[in-house]
Amino acid sequence: MVALVGLLGLAYNSLDWRLLSRPITYPDNPITNADWYQPQQRVAGAGPGGSPMPASDTTEIPPAALQTAIAFAEAQNSVALLVMHRDRLVLEQYWHDHSADRPINGMSMTKTLVALLIGIAMEEGHITSLQDPIATYIDEWADDDRGQITLADLLYMQSGLRNDDRTNTLQSDLVQLYGGSDVHRTALAIPAEEPPGQQFAYNNVNSQLAAIVLERATGESFGDYLSSRLWQPLGSDDGSLWLDRPGGHAKPFCCFFATAQDWLRVGQMILHQGRVNATQVVPAAWIQQMQTASPLEPTFGLHLWIKARTSAYPQVNQAASAPFAAPDTVYLDGRYHQRVYVIPAYDLVIVRIGEHPHAWDDAVIPNALVEGLQPAGD
Repeated sequence: MVALVGLLGLAYNSLDWRLLSRPITYPDNPITNADWYQPQQRVAGAGPGGSPMPASDTTEIPPAALQTAIAFAEAQNSVALLVMHRDRLVLEQYWHDHSADRPINGMSMTKTLVALLIGIAMEEGHITSLQDPIATYIDEWADDDRGQITLADLLYMQSGLRNDDRTNTLQSDLVQLYGGSDVHRTALAIPAEEPPGQQFAYNNVNSQLAAIVLERATGESFGDYLSSRLWQPLGSDDGSLWLDRPGGHAKPFCCFFATAQDWLRVGQMILHQGRVNATQVVPAAWIQQMQTASPLEPTFGLHLWIKARTSAYPQVNQAASAPFAAPDTVYLDGRYHQRVYVIPAYDLVIVRIGEHPHAWDDAVIPNALVEGLQPAGD
């Protein structure tokens, strides 16, 4: 009996009950149900409500163009649509009882925050180069071939690591990264399937490993570094990160919670080449480098999307029926088509937040607004 009790206790302790229970209780509305993701780490911003967002009741964008954007967003299960033109909020629309002060899960838009912080860490001297082998920072891979993967390989999604993104089994890497109790251990256990730099593959573990590099290089947790280097300088309200367990690690590949206005601030900073008012928060050269196409995938930069994903680009999932009307458009992309579009040529930043859309098309909202601003005959 004692032996049986001991075996049962060993089995209980070896099971990851979070991995077992989280899929069972996963919400139908994973973007807007921020409270489901527990535990969380607070990421301090500039104070309650953040800095005031400049707004304007008038805009050069024609009403018909704005209405096209609003109608499409509403039809696509959106909860928020925000448009900033010339640094003024000219449209702020909410649906389904959502409100300006409610945080949402930005999903993979969080990946872009990882890249922004990598640029800051390089400027501060914590990271030497994008060509650094990650074994420089991850001791566990010092004597492992995977240690030769570079930081550029991670940010360009060309690491060669296994890309098991199945969602129908607890055995998949993605499910274990997302739902498990030790995201670092899971990430560090994922094997290589081919040499780095050979093939583009959008793989969540690359972002998680980049965040581990950031933490090891700076000596700070991802949340603390995000707060002091980016979230407070942006003037944002407090945000939060989902942790794998109490006192555990953040999941920067997927899960940061902030308001639609604060995601707009991220886009505004990118629009201004890393500046917030008179402060250079992210090096301008790094913002430009993030917009440089991957050697293997022309739609993707350094954890930032830089072209509309039309049928002309078969390596990525199609999300647009046509190219962007403004070729300099870049965007953050989160699951279920969370979007922050940044369009420098027209001084536009657009945020769309929502649950799963019925028929998303990246060509609709940004192109309607850009075409509305174009002079007749262009």
